[in-house]
Amino acid sequence: MTDFPAPELVIDDARLAQLCQSWRTLPTLALDTEFIRVSTFYPRAGLVQVGDGNGTYLLDPLSIQDWQPFIDILTAPDITKIMHSCSEDLVVFNYFYNCMPGPIFDTQKAAGFLGHGYSISYLNLVLHITGVELSKGETRSDWLKRPLSENQVKYAALDVAYLPRLHAELKAALTREGKLDYLRDECERMRQISLAAEDPANWPDLYLSMGAAWRLNAKQLGALKDLCIWREQVSRQRDKPRAWIARDADLITLAQQLPATHQALTRLPDLNRNIYQQDADALLAIIRDSEPVADGIANNLEGEPMSQAQRATLKRCQQAVRAVAAQTGIAEELLARKKQLITLMHLNRHATNKQAALVWPADLSGWQQPLLAAPLTDIITDTAIGKGSAGEANAT
Repeated sequence: MTDFPAPELVIDDARLAQLCQSWRTLPTLALDTEFIRVSTFYPRAGLVQVGDGNGTYLLDPLSIQDWQPFIDILTAPDITKIMHSCSEDLVVFNYFYNCMPGPIFDTQKAAGFLGHGYSISYLNLVLHITGVELSKGETRSDWLKRPLSENQVKYAALDVAYLPRLHAELKAALTREGKLDYLRDECERMRQISLAAEDPANWPDLYLSMGAAWRLNAKQLGALKDLCIWREQVSRQRDKPRAWIARDADLITLAQQLPATHQALTRLPDLNRNIYQQDADALLAIIRDSEPVADGIANNLEGEPMSQAQRATLKRCQQAVRAVAAQTGIAEELLARKKQLITLMHLNRHATNKQAALVWPADLSGWQQPLLAAPLTDIITDTAIGKGSAGEANAT
């Protein structure tokens, strides 16, 4: 194993400010977090690790009070923040510091563009690129306990120690293969997804992604919409996981049955106990006051079981994505996941003009679109044309 300087535990504001002044001149900075998120909605930050290519620094959220110099680093547009599989880290930064780091370079995403697979672990990526085998160490450690053990300090430091080298080699390979812009787009999308999750303006659309929503009518969907918004609000207010407030299945049951009284509510089986004991009045009021969604929404939801022909089209689309993945070395899951392909098929179910552009889902309309447009357009329009021909034949 490569020898690194002993990590420095940073516990006071003055030292953090001093370090941030030196980091401000760097083009990149490696970051990671250790946190606890078992019985709460929001993560509890236990440690923030920083690697600057020369040393590693463990910032203590339980001791440091003035984080503004570090926040300025996190948001500095000329410093690339190197992280690995950073979606949960972004949640920590967004909640604890009320900011979203950027720009970011996610080494797991970068590896996915270069033939290492979709979700390679940090340990395996370090092994593949450097030949160094790291141990799993303190993955289930209590990061809120003080003092930190020697093993915790060592493990936390190693989580950022190799990131600068990974970044250098992955970036060089992405540049050679013309994929660096793909990664930048993908990392920015990760940032936007994390920001969107905390934006109340997006909560009215949460019900649309619930798998059983397609079974509901307009009135039931209106109730489900409001119930989903309520759960988002209450989960944050009480700082409890969503499922502790109400499971998805609970919300679907409430929307299907539309109970109007406490007696009707108690007749619904297997609901989260909070629904009976703590939230009954609020939920009954939400259901009572909910308004039906527009018929256009109710009649156009995804999720209904696919026909045999649709399943065959999906399989052809997946095969086309697999072929592009083999040609480019990009992980299939980065190119297009099954759910994204189903959405693409749904949006273009009436497309019969091969010359016209497909309507693309927002999460599939970036760097993937030029790579996938030609093969998927042929498959989807062929299917729509075939359905149209069959319909004309049946009509005659």
